[in-house]
Amino acid sequence: MLAPGTRRVQPRHELKYPISPIEADLLARRLGMLLPRDRHAGASGRYTVRSLYFDTLYDDALRQKLEGFSRRAKWRLRTYEPWGVDATAGIPDSPVLLEKKFKLNGLGTKSKTTVPREVARALIAGESTPGLLALAEHDEVLAEFVASARAQALKPATIVAYEREAFCYRPGNVRITIDRDVRSSPSVESFLDASRLLAPVNPGSVVLEVKYDAYLPDIIRDAVNLSGCSRTAYSKYALARRYE
Repeated sequence: MLAPGTRRVQPRHELKYPISPIEADLLARRLGMLLPRDRHAGASGRYTVRSLYFDTLYDDALRQKLEGFSRRAKWRLRTYEPWGVDATAGIPDSPVLLEKKFKLNGLGTKSKTTVPREVARALIAGESTPGLLALAEHDEVLAEFVASARAQALKPATIVAYEREAFCYRPGNVRITIDRDVRSSPSVESFLDASRLLAPVNPGSVVLEVKYDAYLPDIIRDAVNLSGCSRTAYSKYALARRYE
Protein backbone atom coordinates (compact mmCIF):
# COMPACT_ATOMS: atom_id res chain seq x y z
CA MET A 1 0.00 0.00 0.00
CA LEU A 2 1.24 3.48 -0.85
CA ALA A 3 1.31 5.90 2.06
CA PRO A 4 -0.49 9.27 1.85
CA GLY A 5 1.72 11.68 -0.06
CA THR A 6 3.38 8.84 -1.98
CA ARG A 7 3.22 8.89 -5.76
CA ARG A 8 4.52 6.78 -8.63
CA VAL A 9 4.89 8.38 -12.06
CA GLN A 10 4.47 6.17 -15.13
CA PRO A 11 7.34 5.91 -17.65
CA ARG A 12 7.82 9.18 -19.52
CA HIS A 13 9.92 10.53 -22.35
CA GLU A 14 12.52 13.07 -21.20
CA LEU A 15 14.19 15.31 -23.78
CA LYS A 16 16.99 17.66 -22.70
CA TYR A 17 18.49 20.53 -24.70
CA PRO A 18 21.21 23.06 -23.83
CA ILE A 19 20.09 26.60 -24.71
CA SER A 20 21.50 30.08 -24.20
CA PRO A 21 20.21 32.49 -21.51
CA ILE A 22 18.73 34.71 -24.24
CA GLU A 23 16.91 31.75 -25.81
CA ALA A 24 15.67 30.78 -22.34
CA ASP A 25 14.22 34.24 -21.69
CA LEU A 26 12.47 34.35 -25.08
CA LEU A 27 11.09 30.83 -24.66
CA ALA A 28 9.83 31.55 -21.14
CA ARG A 29 7.95 34.59 -22.39
CA ARG A 30 6.40 32.64 -25.26
CA LEU A 31 5.37 29.70 -23.09
CA GLY A 32 4.06 32.04 -20.40
CA MET A 33 1.48 33.35 -22.89
CA LEU A 34 0.35 29.84 -23.83
CA LEU A 35 0.61 27.58 -20.79
CA PRO A 36 -0.02 27.67 -17.04
CA ARG A 37 3.01 27.67 -14.77
CA ASP A 38 3.94 25.02 -12.26
CA ARG A 39 2.21 25.18 -8.87
CA HIS A 40 5.56 25.61 -7.08
CA ALA A 41 6.26 28.95 -8.81
CA GLY A 42 6.07 32.18 -6.85
CA ALA A 43 5.06 35.61 -8.12
CA SER A 44 8.22 35.75 -10.25
CA GLY A 45 7.28 32.53 -12.06
CA ARG A 46 10.45 30.84 -10.81
CA TYR A 47 11.29 28.64 -7.86
CA THR A 48 14.40 27.06 -6.38
CA VAL A 49 14.91 23.31 -6.58
CA ARG A 50 17.33 21.93 -3.99
CA SER A 51 18.37 18.25 -4.10
CA LEU A 52 20.63 16.00 -2.07
CA TYR A 53 21.78 12.98 -4.08
CA PHE A 54 22.75 9.61 -2.61
CA ASP A 55 25.28 7.23 -4.12
CA THR A 56 27.18 4.09 -3.18
CA LEU A 57 30.71 3.98 -1.78
CA TYR A 58 31.86 3.26 -5.34
CA ASP A 59 29.70 6.00 -6.94
CA ASP A 60 27.67 3.49 -8.95
CA ALA A 61 24.91 5.98 -9.86
CA LEU A 62 27.49 8.43 -11.17
CA ARG A 63 29.43 5.77 -13.07
CA GLN A 64 26.30 4.28 -14.66
CA LYS A 65 25.25 7.73 -15.88
CA LEU A 66 28.67 8.57 -17.32
CA GLU A 67 29.00 5.15 -18.98
CA GLY A 68 25.50 5.34 -20.50
CA PHE A 69 23.83 2.38 -18.80
CA SER A 70 20.34 1.88 -20.27
CA ARG A 71 19.05 0.74 -16.85
CA ARG A 72 19.96 2.87 -13.85
CA ALA A 73 18.49 4.45 -10.73
CA LYS A 74 19.34 7.18 -8.25
CA TRP A 75 17.90 8.43 -4.97
CA ARG A 76 17.57 12.00 -3.76
CA LEU A 77 15.94 14.28 -1.20
CA ARG A 78 14.34 17.38 -2.69
CA THR A 79 12.75 20.65 -1.60
CA TYR A 80 11.07 23.49 -3.49
CA GLU A 81 10.88 27.15 -2.47
CA PRO A 82 9.78 30.34 -4.23
CA TRP A 83 12.64 32.11 -5.96
CA GLY A 84 13.90 35.15 -4.08
CA VAL A 85 13.06 33.89 -0.56
CA ASP A 86 15.53 35.24 2.02
CA ALA A 87 18.01 32.39 2.35
CA THR A 88 19.17 33.55 5.78
CA ALA A 89 15.82 32.42 7.13
CA GLY A 90 16.38 28.88 5.86
CA ILE A 91 13.85 26.90 3.84
CA PRO A 92 10.54 27.90 5.52
CA ASP A 93 8.79 24.63 6.36
CA SER A 94 8.96 23.45 2.75
CA PRO A 95 8.06 19.77 2.36
CA VAL A 96 10.94 17.34 1.93
CA LEU A 97 10.49 14.75 -0.79
CA LEU A 98 12.29 11.43 -1.02
CA GLU A 99 12.50 10.41 -4.69
CA LYS A 100 13.76 7.47 -6.68
CA LYS A 101 14.40 8.19 -10.34
CA PHE A 102 14.64 5.11 -12.56
CA LYS A 103 15.69 5.10 -16.21
CA LEU A 104 15.14 2.17 -18.61
CA ASN A 105 15.85 2.39 -22.34
CA GLY A 106 15.41 6.15 -22.40
CA LEU A 107 12.13 6.28 -20.44
CA GLY A 108 12.09 7.80 -16.97
CA THR A 109 9.99 6.71 -13.99
CA LYS A 110 9.80 8.41 -10.62
CA SER A 111 8.59 7.23 -7.21
CA LYS A 112 8.34 9.78 -4.43
CA THR A 113 7.00 10.36 -0.96
CA THR A 114 6.93 13.23 1.52
CA VAL A 115 8.96 12.73 4.70
CA PRO A 116 9.13 14.80 7.91
CA ARG A 117 12.25 16.89 8.42
CA GLU A 118 13.44 14.75 11.31
CA VAL A 119 13.26 11.70 9.03
CA ALA A 120 15.16 13.60 6.30
CA ARG A 121 17.88 14.45 8.83
CA ALA A 122 18.08 10.78 9.86
CA LEU A 123 18.46 9.72 6.21
CA ILE A 124 21.26 12.24 5.73
CA ALA A 125 23.01 11.05 8.89
CA GLY A 126 22.52 7.38 7.98
CA GLU A 127 20.60 6.72 11.20
CA SER A 128 17.72 4.24 11.59
CA THR A 129 15.69 6.18 14.11
CA PRO A 130 12.47 4.75 15.61
CA GLY A 131 10.44 7.41 13.82
CA LEU A 132 12.02 6.55 10.47
CA LEU A 133 11.47 2.81 10.88
CA ALA A 134 7.88 3.29 12.04
CA LEU A 135 7.10 5.45 9.01
CA ALA A 136 8.79 2.96 6.65
CA GLU A 137 6.36 0.24 7.76
CA HIS A 138 3.57 2.12 5.97
CA ASP A 139 5.50 3.80 3.15
CA GLU A 140 6.75 1.68 0.24
CA VAL A 141 9.12 4.30 -1.15
CA LEU A 142 10.78 4.97 2.21
CA ALA A 143 10.95 1.22 2.93
CA GLU A 144 12.63 0.64 -0.44
CA PHE A 145 15.16 3.38 0.28
CA VAL A 146 15.99 1.92 3.71
CA ALA A 147 16.51 -1.51 2.13
CA SER A 148 18.61 -0.05 -0.72
CA ALA A 149 20.68 2.03 1.69
CA ARG A 150 21.54 -1.09 3.66
CA ALA A 151 22.18 -3.35 0.67
CA GLN A 152 24.16 -0.82 -1.38
CA ALA A 153 25.69 1.27 1.43
CA LEU A 154 24.10 4.46 0.08
CA LYS A 155 25.50 7.72 1.41
CA PRO A 156 24.80 11.42 0.74
CA ALA A 157 27.03 12.52 -2.15
CA THR A 158 26.37 16.16 -3.04
CA ILE A 159 23.85 19.00 -2.95
CA VAL A 160 22.58 20.47 -6.22
CA ALA A 161 20.39 23.58 -6.45
CA TYR A 162 19.10 25.63 -9.38
CA GLU A 163 16.37 28.04 -10.43
CA ARG A 164 13.47 26.63 -12.44
CA GLU A 165 10.64 27.90 -14.59
CA ALA A 166 8.08 25.21 -15.39
CA PHE A 167 5.03 25.04 -17.66
CA CYS A 168 2.36 22.35 -17.97
CA TYR A 169 0.02 21.15 -20.71
CA ARG A 170 -2.60 18.52 -19.86
CA PRO A 171 -2.86 16.71 -23.25
CA GLY A 172 0.10 14.34 -23.35
CA ASN A 173 0.82 15.20 -19.71
CA VAL A 174 3.52 17.60 -20.90
CA ARG A 175 5.86 19.41 -18.54
CA ILE A 176 8.45 21.90 -19.82
CA THR A 177 11.18 23.16 -17.51
CA ILE A 178 13.91 25.77 -17.93
CA ASP A 179 16.71 25.33 -15.39
CA ARG A 180 19.51 27.83 -14.81
CA ASP A 181 22.04 28.99 -12.22
CA VAL A 182 23.09 25.48 -11.16
CA ARG A 183 25.05 25.37 -7.89
CA SER A 184 26.46 22.58 -5.77
CA SER A 185 28.18 21.73 -2.51
CA PRO A 186 29.72 18.56 -1.04
CA SER A 187 28.69 19.73 2.46
CA VAL A 188 25.73 17.38 2.58
CA GLU A 189 24.92 18.08 6.22
CA SER A 190 23.80 21.60 5.21
CA PHE A 191 21.06 20.40 2.86
CA LEU A 192 18.24 21.90 4.93
CA ASP A 193 20.16 25.14 5.55
CA ALA A 194 19.50 27.39 2.56
CA SER A 195 21.78 30.09 3.97
CA ARG A 196 24.88 28.01 3.18
CA LEU A 197 26.66 29.13 0.03
CA LEU A 198 26.84 26.83 -3.00
CA ALA A 199 29.47 27.01 -5.74
CA PRO A 200 28.34 27.81 -9.32
CA VAL A 201 28.43 24.88 -11.75
CA ASN A 202 29.01 25.68 -15.43
CA PRO A 203 27.98 29.39 -15.15
CA GLY A 204 25.76 30.71 -17.92
CA SER A 205 24.40 27.30 -18.90
CA VAL A 206 20.66 26.74 -19.21
CA VAL A 207 18.90 23.41 -19.75
CA LEU A 208 15.51 22.96 -21.38
CA GLU A 209 13.67 19.75 -20.51
CA VAL A 210 10.52 18.47 -22.20
CA LYS A 211 8.75 15.55 -20.51
CA TYR A 212 5.65 13.79 -21.81
CA ASP A 213 3.85 10.45 -21.75
CA ALA A 214 2.91 8.76 -25.04
CA TYR A 215 3.03 11.72 -27.44
CA LEU A 216 4.19 15.33 -27.71
CA PRO A 217 1.36 17.58 -29.03
CA ASP A 218 2.17 19.65 -32.11
CA ILE A 219 1.30 22.88 -30.29
CA ILE A 220 4.09 22.19 -27.80
CA ARG A 221 6.55 21.09 -30.48
CA ASP A 222 5.87 24.32 -32.39
CA ALA A 223 6.00 26.54 -29.29
CA VAL A 224 9.30 25.12 -28.10
CA ASN A 225 10.68 24.92 -31.66
CA LEU A 226 12.94 21.93 -31.07
CA SER A 227 14.10 21.68 -34.68
CA GLY A 228 17.14 23.86 -34.08
CA CYS A 229 18.18 22.23 -30.81
CA SER A 230 20.57 19.35 -30.22
CA ARG A 231 19.62 16.83 -27.53
CA THR A 232 22.01 16.20 -24.68
CA ALA A 233 22.37 13.63 -21.89
CA TYR A 234 22.75 16.47 -19.38
CA SER A 235 22.96 15.42 -15.72
CA LYS A 236 23.12 18.07 -13.00
CA TYR A 237 24.33 15.43 -10.53
CA ALA A 238 27.18 14.31 -12.78
CA LEU A 239 28.08 17.92 -13.59
CA ALA A 240 28.17 18.85 -9.90
CA ARG A 241 30.64 16.05 -9.18
CA ARG A 242 32.86 16.70 -12.16
CA TYR A 243 35.61 18.47 -10.21
CA GLU A 244 35.70 16.20 -7.15
